[in-house]
Amino acid sequence: MSHSSIYRILRLCVYFQLFFLVVVSAQAKRHDLVIMKNGDHLTGEVKKLENGTLYVDLDYVSGSVGLDWLQVDKVQSTATYQVVLNNGNHVAGNIEKTSAAEAPDKDFEIKNAASVVQAAGPDVAQIESQKKNFWHQLKGSIDFGYDFTSGNSQTSLSSDANASYLATNWEAGTSFTSSFSGQSDASKTNLLELQMTAARFLNRNSFVLGLGDFLHSSQQDLNLRTTGGGGYGRYWIRTNKSQFRWITGTVYTHENFQSATGQPIDNNVEALIGAQYQTYQFDRYNMQSQILVYPGLSDAGRIRATTKTTFTVKLTNNFYSDVSFWDNFDSEPPINSKRNELGLSSSLGWSF
Repeated sequence: MSHSSIYRILRLCVYFQLFFLVVVSAQAKRHDLVIMKNGDHLTGEVKKLENGTLYVDLDYVSGSVGLDWLQVDKVQSTATYQVVLNNGNHVAGNIEKTSAAEAPDKDFEIKNAASVVQAAGPDVAQIESQKKNFWHQLKGSIDFGYDFTSGNSQTSLSSDANASYLATNWEAGTSFTSSFSGQSDASKTNLLELQMTAARFLNRNSFVLGLGDFLHSSQQDLNLRTTGGGGYGRYWIRTNKSQFRWITGTVYTHENFQSATGQPIDNNVEALIGAQYQTYQFDRYNMQSQILVYPGLSDAGRIRATTKTTFTVKLTNNFYSDVSFWDNFDSEPPINSKRNELGLSSSLGWSF
């Protein structure tokens, strides 16, 4: 390709980028109004209410500003949102918050073509902007951790990624966890796990759940464990500060162990008993914990369990630092295999 052709392509790329920037900058921004209880007025785009924090994009501030929801007096916005209330009600529409003094216990309003729903501000657990397409509605996070010890040349690497989608009547999510560790002239270990869930909301705080899990663990001589099933769950606690829910159901498990264990393949039907807990502190930290227990049905007496707890500290913009503890337990592993594989990791991440 000649130099003139290359220059021509580069010019076209520059023109396209300039055109794209002009189009994006020409898009009209909303001017939502937020009034705090101390009298401060903020004008920008209300993005979401998450973990008790209302996020607003301002023209003169880089990134979003996090506001304590309990200190917000009024909100006026022309956008459409998905709203989750403490009682489990999911509503989509325009939102408006008035002063609690003007409308005690009914200061928050959600309007759509079919209805008008009123609630108290503290009873609003979550607000999400209604995006134009599926990809923009996704939210999640990615983090990485690395440790090296020079004394024994030991290294460890961990990573986590998750994404979720929330609709008015259902939600879905997926998460991926990996952990590698080893040292020179010694054995190496690794763990890979992919988990997928989908829930359909029933009346108020109950839901039906589908679960899929794929696990590889070298410490437990497990090439691949595939788990699929579902059940019923319910929220015991759901506020803009904390959530606690339980689930129960049945799953089918197909396991493929290393052939040296003498039990290369195993199939089981298991019960599912689980709990998930989250708690938040205004724009500073949050803790998430999950435990899933699988008592054997076709293999009576065997119990499996997986648990993970993560403590996250908010950094600047969308960055964060976290510490995670996880454990995979099997009461009856194959011969010469470990009952537990547990780990502790710290990492730096970014949320979207």
